[in-house]
Amino acid sequence: MVRSRWARVAGVLVAVAVAASGCSQPTKPAAQSSAANLVKVRGLFASASNNVPMMVAAENGYWREQGLDVSVQVLDTGSAIATALVTGAADIGAGNATSSIPLSRAAGNDFVLVGPYHNNPLVVAGTERVAIIAGKDSGVRAGDPRSLIGKSVAVTEGNTNENFLRAYLKAHGMSMKDVKPVNMAYQDMPTALSQGNVDVIVPMEPGVSEAIRKLGDDAIVLQRGGPYGSSVVGVMVTDKYLSEHRDVVEKYVLGVWEGVKFTREHPDQAAALAQRYISGVNVEDVTSGLEQMRSEFDPRISPCTEKAVMGEEERLIADRSMKVAKPLPYDDIVAADFINGVLADNEALTEGLAPLPTDVSECK
Repeated sequence: MVRSRWARVAGVLVAVAVAASGCSQPTKPAAQSSAANLVKVRGLFASASNNVPMMVAAENGYWREQGLDVSVQVLDTGSAIATALVTGAADIGAGNATSSIPLSRAAGNDFVLVGPYHNNPLVVAGTERVAIIAGKDSGVRAGDPRSLIGKSVAVTEGNTNENFLRAYLKAHGMSMKDVKPVNMAYQDMPTALSQGNVDVIVPMEPGVSEAIRKLGDDAIVLQRGGPYGSSVVGVMVTDKYLSEHRDVVEKYVLGVWEGVKFTREHPDQAAALAQRYISGVNVEDVTSGLEQMRSEFDPRISPCTEKAVMGEEERLIADRSMKVAKPLPYDDIVAADFINGVLADNEALTEGLAPLPTDVSECK
């Protein structure tokens, strides 16, 4: 398999000894808590730019301020994270309420979203961290979606970038049957395209920015971000863990939300912190991606969020990817009462954000 320059760091435990970080300063001094008094938590997330708030929470000491001693493990995929939670190898993970969480629940695993950190609650469809990029010799023409027909397209099966591609093709009168999908980890896509192994890639940040930088004028950016697919990513736990450790989950989520605010307000500093977790990454690529994704670093949910989650469930059922007779209840997928309750008690975390829609008719 082709491996990108910013190779994954699966299986490597990163101790969150946050005070030692020299990349950036926290927004406020980390509380000095005795290690003996900290609650130990094992957390998981993937090595992608949408998870930078988790990295910031670790490096800036936000979890320690909440009384938690968090060790994090960076994995490649949502399925690996789900497996670790099911087997008890970790306590808290990261998941997508529009894909991995409903699919897991349909398979009998009781995961629930308890703290969004990469989500735009003002829209139903759309994600800014994905792009469709072709090489100069691919035959794909800028501004011509139908030039994708018959092309080999690198996409990660069951992931947000696949949802994005499906929605883009559908919007232009096509389907996945019109292209030749090549299942590939998004980390490997920039190198695969530059070496001509595929005609088109559908990467996620920082792979989007990396591919555009590496190919320069040879990159044909057919679409970068936009109203295709849905993505509501955040902190994921099992129902049992939430029931038994509600206070720990709340503290963990608050630490992440501090990281969300920092990432939104200081993308360049957040990108520098991410270097410990996205191995070999170009800081300019991460910064570029975070700037593109700024509107999605939002901890809130809204009627738009519910519409997105339920709409993706219906699509997954129609595609027979999700083997249930009807969509699972929204409250099974998203712990809305928990999320809204924690946010109501911590209004400073959402200062400066646009007002939420009160009805789905107001969604963009």
